[in-house]
Amino acid sequence: MKILILSDIHANWHALEAILAKENYDSLIFLGDAVDFGPSPKKCIRFLMNSYKGRFRGVRGDHDHAMAYGTGCRCSSELSLLSMITREWGESLLASEEVGFLRRLPLDNRFTIDGLTFYLVHDPHRQRAYRDTDLDEIREYEPENECDFVLVGHSHKPFIKRIGRTTVLNPGSVGQPMDFNPRASYAVIEGGTANIRRIKYDIESTVRDLEKSTLPKDTIRRLVSILVLGGVIDERQYHSPS
Repeated sequence: MKILILSDIHANWHALEAILAKENYDSLIFLGDAVDFGPSPKKCIRFLMNSYKGRFRGVRGDHDHAMAYGTGCRCSSELSLLSMITREWGESLLASEEVGFLRRLPLDNRFTIDGLTFYLVHDPHRQRAYRDTDLDEIREYEPENECDFVLVGHSHKPFIKRIGRTTVLNPGSVGQPMDFNPRASYAVIEGGTANIRRIKYDIESTVRDLEKSTLPKDTIRRLVSILVLGGVIDERQYHSPS
């Protein structure tokens, strides 16, 4: 049994497509945030919708929630403006059934695959305390600390840590890595063992799709910088006037 784990796709179809071209899998786990920042929210949501029957389990990210319910997201201050602009633009591309799909995703999820028990949540700071800076707090909670795997997203930074019998895993971001490695990041669990994997994708095609959009030029420039660098260099640029 091979399980593919994706998080923080952020409307970057070319990054997602590169992973799907490389990995055959038996089951798919999605840890949230299909939308915002990238040029292809519809394609990315449609992939998840088409995967839903049979091999797909997932949770709703803060950006998915914001798109589905018209609220703000738990975005870092330097990215909040980009999030708002791209969300307002992305709303015009989505049909009601796609927004409805995001709305129906649960905030957390528990299940068993191939004898392995899983607990999923997108934002560990919102759903109790699975922080990558203080993972010992996982010991305090039931029944999550009885799981084989606790899977989290949101930070766009991959890690795997073992706490007792539990493996805590963040696969990183498919579409907007933030660890200064611009390759798409994801994870695979096979034979009960988890691995982080990285893959190059056609960033230029994502850039071209952004440039074809009607997003403001300054927003596109900022998004391209993050994609190429794999992170944010100067926080102040996200507070400067457009």
